[in-house]
Amino acid sequence: MEEVETSGIFGARRTSFGAIAAAYDAVRPDWPAATVAWMLGSPTAAKAYRVVDLGAGTGLGTRAIAAMGHGVLAVEPSAGMRDALMSSLSALPERVATRISTLACGAEDIPVETGSVDAVTAFQSWHWFDETAAAAECARVLRPGGWLSMGWHHRSEDVAWLSELADIVQRGLNQPDDQEAPPVWPEFEPSETELFTHRIRQSVDDLVLHASTWSYVAIRPERDRILDEVRALGRRVADRDGMVDIPMTTRCYRLRRR
Repeated sequence: MEEVETSGIFGARRTSFGAIAAAYDAVRPDWPAATVAWMLGSPTAAKAYRVVDLGAGTGLGTRAIAAMGHGVLAVEPSAGMRDALMSSLSALPERVATRISTLACGAEDIPVETGSVDAVTAFQSWHWFDETAAAAECARVLRPGGWLSMGWHHRSEDVAWLSELADIVQRGLNQPDDQEAPPVWPEFEPSETELFTHRIRQSVDDLVLHASTWSYVAIRPERDRILDEVRALGRRVADRDGMVDIPMTTRCYRLRRR
């Protein structure tokens, strides 16, 4: 089958999330505390960090950072995603919600003081940035010894039905690998890598909603047909409670500022 040229639709994919912010927040995987702690450089419980969360989206990672006691500036260019993040704060304990603030900008130009940040995170977002410019800007805002980290959830496609799901949603696409190790940047020590296991459990309806938030599905002309196939697959593999288990591997990288 002829492959669809994906480079021309990269911008559309990157900006597709604002319209589906509520769905994104409801069904995308969370970020467990152990994963977040590693990405922050495993700080001691006694130290509260100042963190910048890049491409924060609806705050799935942001809220996890704040729940651990750290102050976090959520950097997100999409107004729809920022609005969803701010709406989510009302459900948090006040002491957690007050640790979170938002900023409408990109990763390549962060208006905070030089050397003022302990950690910069990118949860499922680094691949959307100009990584050379973003890395240089992260190096500027981080203190010496601070951490830049990035993480991606990846469905365990050695599970037969998840492999079938990948075939459905990626059919005809030349899908790039978002999880390649970062290059060597002179401002940072070589990257460290860690793998974590994670699992979410969803209804068939939520599985379909989840698939609808993947950018390479959301902007496709054949979106509705793809989601119909996802629903049929979900119904076929769901357990007696109508639920599906989605095991994942979370690949994380962290780099220490020299």
